[in-house]
Amino acid sequence: MNKEQRLAAILNILNQNGKVQISDLIEKFNVSDMTIRRDFDCLVSRGQITRTHGGAVLAENSNQEKSLPVTLEPAYLTRVNEQAEYKEEIAQNALQLIKPNQFVFLDSGTTTLYIAQMIPKDFPCTFITNGVNVAITLLSKQFPNVLIIGGEADLNTWSSRGTLAESQISSFHADIAFLGCNAVSPSGNVMVGNTPETGIKHKIMDISDEIYLLADSSKFGSYSLISYASVNDFHGVITDRYLPQNIQKEIQDLGGKFIFSDN
Repeated sequence: MNKEQRLAAILNILNQNGKVQISDLIEKFNVSDMTIRRDFDCLVSRGQITRTHGGAVLAENSNQEKSLPVTLEPAYLTRVNEQAEYKEEIAQNALQLIKPNQFVFLDSGTTTLYIAQMIPKDFPCTFITNGVNVAITLLSKQFPNVLIIGGEADLNTWSSRGTLAESQISSFHADIAFLGCNAVSPSGNVMVGNTPETGIKHKIMDISDEIYLLADSSKFGSYSLISYASVNDFHGVITDRYLPQNIQKEIQDLGGKFIFSDN
């Protein structure tokens, strides 16, 4: 595990538990006290954690007068606007795959949000989603057929997760599903930044006839915390035209099938 993977893991622990002790991280990662302290210094400099005696808490939790949704909103809005041109291109490509009267599962995420924004409200299909942001977008357009997965709310991703959400997803069938990710590693692992999300994505894949990965070119050749699939588990990888040729070949050699726009 490299430094960035370890930092992501520390943040994931904090998101789940609210606090963490240096001694626990030393044992978990099998590293020195100084390594964890340097990791903490890095996360403090990024404004992500606040040091405590012998440990740390998330920065937004250090002031109890703050409203948690407000402190998380800027980060969410930043993610929505990142690589906007690429996400628009990917969403347009994804829309070409949706046929009338299909049951379509949109994973939570910022790229699937672009699909929700672009789909014509009179298009005859039914959307299933665990993304609160996606559902709000569809409902604000008065889209008539929207099914929302309930469960534990994740304020950082505006989505539902947990055993209740997974159980509900298992009851559905989808003709086609679109899933997102945080990173696609050089070895073709499709990765996300928190462990609860993997269960949701596995359930979506289980109930869907066709499965497509949405990943803009900036996500390739990088790592996040945990892998939930490989590129060859998808019927297609929908990305943008800016993905370098050498990375395309590497992913294709691993069994990945790309879907690009024609222009």
